[in-house]
Amino acid sequence: MDLKLLAVQIAQTALALFIIIDPLGGLPVFASLLRGMPPQQRRRTINLGVFVAFLVLILFASLGMKLLGLFGVGLPELMIAGGLMLLIVGLNEVFGFLAQLTTYNENVGIVPIACPLLAGPGAIVTLMVATQRATFPSSYITLFVSATLAMAASWAVLIHTHGLSQLLGERGALILAKLMGIVVTAIGTHFILQGLLDFWEQAGLAPG
Repeated sequence: MDLKLLAVQIAQTALALFIIIDPLGGLPVFASLLRGMPPQQRRRTINLGVFVAFLVLILFASLGMKLLGLFGVGLPELMIAGGLMLLIVGLNEVFGFLAQLTTYNENVGIVPIACPLLAGPGAIVTLMVATQRATFPSSYITLFVSATLAMAASWAVLIHTHGLSQLLGERGALILAKLMGIVVTAIGTHFILQGLLDFWEQAGLAPG
């Protein structure tokens, strides 16, 4: 096992996961969901949301490909589909063409904080792809460590939602969300192109 390569894979996956989750860009949403809660309840809600999101990410990244394999879906198709989802998520961050999410306060720790805000389709696909592109045991080390790092960073942002919201302000949070949307769009485009290239190579259609 090449430890240097493993460290790079973990860092890349954790960073991509954090960017796709985008807790900083979602500060106004999180602040709205947590508004009015006593400090202890707010902390419990955040802890629950991060814990459930971590479990969802690990479960789907570990078993997702096995389930997709039952339908004959391989990694190239997953990368293309995931890239399209990330493309939509990123474009929505920039242009805001999807309907805004609404929910009830009683269950905000699980829905929507855990899923889909933290463990959304983009985050799940990112981990699934990272797991499949590495060999065992590097794949599972990358999965657990990168998910832990990304969730820990997201937890730190959520715990300080009120202070960060005041620091960035509405305009600052909006600008940050737009910038993260551009990055997510670029990641989605990369997934699509890489998936197409892998598909062509498997089909023997790649040039050269």
